[in-house]
Amino acid sequence: MGGHDYTGLSQAFPIVLVVEDNPDLRRTAVDLFEETEVKSAQAVTGEEALAFLQDHAPDVRLIFTERELPGRVDGIDLARVASLRWPWIKVLVPGGKARVSDVPQNVTFLPERWSAVDILAQLHWEEARARASAATLN
Repeated sequence: MGGHDYTGLSQAFPIVLVVEDNPDLRRTAVDLFEETEVKSAQAVTGEEALAFLQDHAPDVRLIFTERELPGRVDGIDLARVASLRWPWIKVLVPGGKARVSDVPQNVTFLPERWSAVDILAQLHWEEARARASAATLN
């Protein structure tokens, strides 16, 4: 991915929270965000993610989470809480939305076998939306 200027992404996404219990998948996602110069934080469970958000939500613009997580809070529950408490946070969930009801508007489903292109497309889309929103406020 070298040769690209990701400055706008790092400004639009001060912190991306990666919530994944598989250490290899978590590292892959974190590495991708680091390549785009976007800071990331990590959590293994939905409960850890919520604890992190209690202190850092103002700086988080995106959560990348698995649907199924260990503990009592899964990825969709995490998205529901984020949509109520921190409505500016977008949530990316790999795995499609089969058998999921009452999905909050802040959720975008990605393919189960997501790629860097899927993530980058979402980052660029959200950056463009943030820029457009800021332009209308000025």
